[in-house]
Amino acid sequence: MDMIGIVEDSYALSVACKQTLTSLLRLLNAYRHESDYTILSHVTSVCLSVNKISTDANPDLSSDIKKLLIKLLLLAAKRVGWDPKDGESHLDVMLRSLLLIALVKLGHEETINEGIRRFHIFLEDRKTPLLPPDNRKAAYLAVMRTVSTSNRAGYDVLLKIYKETSEAQEKSRILGSLSSCPDKDIVVEALNLMLTDEVRNQDAFYVLGGISLEGREAAWAWLKDNWDHVVKTWPSSSLISDFVNSTVSPFTSEEKAAEVSEFFATRVKPSFERALKQSLERVRISARWIDSIKSEANLAQTVQQLLLQEF
Repeated sequence: MDMIGIVEDSYALSVACKQTLTSLLRLLNAYRHESDYTILSHVTSVCLSVNKISTDANPDLSSDIKKLLIKLLLLAAKRVGWDPKDGESHLDVMLRSLLLIALVKLGHEETINEGIRRFHIFLEDRKTPLLPPDNRKAAYLAVMRTVSTSNRAGYDVLLKIYKETSEAQEKSRILGSLSSCPDKDIVVEALNLMLTDEVRNQDAFYVLGGISLEGREAAWAWLKDNWDHVVKTWPSSSLISDFVNSTVSPFTSEEKAAEVSEFFATRVKPSFERALKQSLERVRISARWIDSIKSEANLAQTVQQLLLQEF
């Protein structure tokens, strides 16, 4: 579809530093009335990527960029809401999950609070229609956004549900949520769970795929500390590649790329050599993108203009 191609091309050009983030944000803003799942799945993916890069590229502006990205998705999210509707299509169900998860990841307080409210109802009644399976990932992520070492009840309850359920899909939802916590110590605890018999080796990628941006340094430190065990426990190329991709790719500086390269200089093996090379290239691409974003003179002004724009 042309609308998908336009947003994907614009995103690729921005990442390649051939188009400004300012231009990309203006384009994304044009999709704020979109309701098609396929199109919004691409828009949402780009929004989450922009949110991550802006955190490192322009910390002072990242909060406003986050607000703008929330605004772009909010209209569609309010249209589908939390509750399933009679006669809705499977794409509507998928769209609801997609948007709720994105809004939680972007830190939208209203969505997070509603997810937590429904989660508590779910704890009292596991069959409640207020939190059907398709919406649970958003609620679980919302719970984990509020967890910390001093307030860990949400983590403990989710882990309890994980141990009690026999449903593979439910287990994967929870594993993909536990490491999404902003608290670094909780992220490490979730990673350590992979070293126990509680998590099957082939399910480790769910935990790895959920690591929060705030937890990336802790995850990298964890990987270095546990590298010998990881290599021994997950010897296959695809599984060991997941560890490398998930812990290296989130970084965005040449300095970190150099640090990673130094660590693996005497440890690289053919089974994950390609994954390491690709991950390091992503880090360096992000570093160049950040340099480009920092040089944009009109970015802050554009963000403010778009925030003030009426729906």
